[in-house]
Amino acid sequence: MARIERKYPGRSAAELYARVDEVMEAVASELSLAYETDEAGRTGTVSRMGITGSYAVADATVTVELAYPILVPGALRRKVEERIAEKLDGLFS
Repeated sequence: MARIERKYPGRSAAELYARVDEVMEAVASELSLAYETDEAGRTGTVSRMGITGSYAVADATVTVELAYPILVPGALRRKVEERIAEKLDGLFS
């Protein structure tokens, strides 16, 4: 399981959740992923063919966890993780 975490000092959890939800919804639509969100818990999940990702927003921090089936090549895993990291790095740009 891969884990990506980013901190955004000075940002509220509500503000972070709104931005992350917006980005994840766009990515899910673009990649035909199933997307579920829980605004009250400030969490969400995406999935497709055994690949699952979840995120949680709390205390100016966004944490993303990814799980892949064993047959997913390492190159694809890195590509997915790099894309998510890139989106998180540019969240407020």
